[in-house]
Amino acid sequence: MKTLNQLPVPQDTDSSKWPFGNIKNETETEPGTPVVREIYGDVLVNMYKILQDSGISPSGQEDSEQAGYQILQAFKNFVNDLNDIEKVTTLTGTQWIINMDITNLPDKYVVFARMSEAYDKNQTYTFKGSTGTEYSFKSPTGFNASDEALIVIDQAEVRAYSFSAVTTAVTSGGVFPVFGNPLAFNNTDTLYYESEGSILTDTPSIKNLQQSIRLLTSVSTLYVNEILVLKSHVFCVAFDTAAVKYRFFQFALADLDTAEEITVTGVTMTEGTDNSPYIFTDGVYIYMTNSSNRSANDFELDKFAYDPATDSLTFSQSVSLEPGYFKTTNTVISNGNLITFADGSLVRYALSNGASTSLGQYNAVAGIIFNYNGQVFYTNGEVAKNWNV
Repeated sequence: MKTLNQLPVPQDTDSSKWPFGNIKNETETEPGTPVVREIYGDVLVNMYKILQDSGISPSGQEDSEQAGYQILQAFKNFVNDLNDIEKVTTLTGTQWIINMDITNLPDKYVVFARMSEAYDKNQTYTFKGSTGTEYSFKSPTGFNASDEALIVIDQAEVRAYSFSAVTTAVTSGGVFPVFGNPLAFNNTDTLYYESEGSILTDTPSIKNLQQSIRLLTSVSTLYVNEILVLKSHVFCVAFDTAAVKYRFFQFALADLDTAEEITVTGVTMTEGTDNSPYIFTDGVYIYMTNSSNRSANDFELDKFAYDPATDSLTFSQSVSLEPGYFKTTNTVISNGNLITFADGSLVRYALSNGASTSLGQYNAVAGIIFNYNGQVFYTNGEVAKNWNV
């Protein structure tokens, strides 16, 4: 929208108080800010749009204690009527319908719902709101008639998770990744996810770490491609597509708005060439394949001591795995071993000498492994179960 300080009109220009300008009163000696469309139009049309998107039609009356406050009611609708109130979701044919307008909701918006019918895993369903687009629909957990469920509204696919299934999963030693694939490493008891440079939790909450890093560095070509949680910090790997350069940043878990750049010492990482190094951790050390981008060999790893207090990664030693090592992001480090799960093959590599041990071939199994709260888990998008690998 337009700001007042963009316009050549009388205004209060104290930028320390009002960085975008402010209305100035007319006095006997000085003109005041005029009432013109360029100043007030944006404000009015934005208020009208808020009303429209919240499902309220302008009453045509002046707002008051007697007539009510329509803008205030619109904000209450967004906060309460959409999310905090349990919605009954009904089935018509193969289409699930929730009685609310979901047209303008962001992806991964969460709604609590009561499901009118049981879910049939052999059936293909769609999902829609009271108006608008129809989306594909799936329930990884399934649900029975009258079950309470958490619905994640996403344009790619709407997903419903039964709370009774969540309870069963937790009591049987599993975890329940609501928003998809959890971070590869996270040693807290809060489940975290990464999505396009943002970190999410089941609360739900979301923080755009990539945007904070770009604001810190003034580099718009930095993209976050890996997020890890360790030592009470969020560790981010960012790649500068313009400079062809890897950089590292951290955020204190208590302050996910403040980015700090991490300094690498002991080796000089190659710039201008991308060997696509992958980053892993055991919660103490950081490991980088391809010798921190200095080698085309995937099996050559660098080991770094990570100290969030000094914002530093300090080279510790080189580690060579067997040359047959298959580099994959589907990797965890546990008990001194690097474990990969790719193309159905589960393999363990000893970090002490690089020797490999096959843990089995699971050709019919697709899914990811991740380290969460000190344990290794496997998930295929439904319940995550503990794996003793």
